[in-house]
Amino acid sequence: MPGGAAARGQALPGGSLVTVGLADAVHCGFEPDPARAGALDDRMHRELSMSLLHLAEATQTVLPEASAAMQSAAGRIASGERLPALAFATYFRIARALLQERREDLPPLVETLAEVPSRAPGLRIHTHAAPRSGPLLDALADPDAGVFEMAPVSPETAAAFGTLLDEGLALMARAIPELHGEVARIVREVLLAHAPPGRKMEFDGASHYQFWGLLMLNPKHHRTPLAVVEVLAHESAHTLLFGLTVEEPLVFNPDDELYPSPLRRDPRPMDGIYHATFVSARMAWAMERMAEDPALTPEERAAAAEAARTDRMNFASGLGVVDAHGRLSETGRAIMEGARAAMAAPAL
Repeated sequence: MPGGAAARGQALPGGSLVTVGLADAVHCGFEPDPARAGALDDRMHRELSMSLLHLAEATQTVLPEASAAMQSAAGRIASGERLPALAFATYFRIARALLQERREDLPPLVETLAEVPSRAPGLRIHTHAAPRSGPLLDALADPDAGVFEMAPVSPETAAAFGTLLDEGLALMARAIPELHGEVARIVREVLLAHAPPGRKMEFDGASHYQFWGLLMLNPKHHRTPLAVVEVLAHESAHTLLFGLTVEEPLVFNPDDELYPSPLRRDPRPMDGIYHATFVSARMAWAMERMAEDPALTPEERAAAAEAARTDRMNFASGLGVVDAHGRLSETGRAIMEGARAAMAAPAL
């Protein structure tokens, strides 16, 4: 299953109940590739379908209703239907309930899976409103998923940020069409949310391997179209790595080994360091192209160039940690070599 044992090197509850290897390899090149992104989305859905069928077969005699619901969802995918992040998250929740023998948790999860709609065309915006409600927010609130706590945004804030998001996407489409094409194929939903009041650290954006296709954005931290381009380059890079690590993890370092992170104050596992390092390279690449965009104002181009310089420094910092301590898989090594080569080239 996507992002589970493959991305974490462990079994449930932190990862997946089953990992099905797929033969259709995709390249690990650094620069955005819309065709590859589409292939990854297809592959993640096929992996979800096979994982659901695996669980359906295992539960057919003892939990026939759950088995039927999983077979039905797998059949929808096999017929070409694409499902939203909720379907992926619900799979993980069902798998955890089965592995931990919590059958009493299954009925509402099975009902959610049976009622998951087809993925809407284009980009869908969700808003964390008060009071919290809905199956997607319930899945994000599941403590076993490891997603941090979030607070609601006001309707006015959500409407204003929706307009800003459209402007940022239009800017990306004009200035960096290959990145826009990649984002459009692997980012299909955005959830707007704030950090809870009083938290020492606030998130500006987040993604999670159990919620394929979903990004979480905090409107407080993205006030211009250029800032939207940067955060989308950031978070979509995490999603890309989730899609590229179905068959093996990026690193073999255990999660209890912690190292300094270029993007976080607290020490992080090597998998997180690797992600932060690659993401910094992608952000630098995107901001350097924005800095060369003649349609931007001189102030905007200067801001993009400054962001790119910071991102390059973060990449160099993270790469030093990865080179010194990372035990990389073949996939991890190939992906990072592409980032290394891109950052070795002079800045635009």
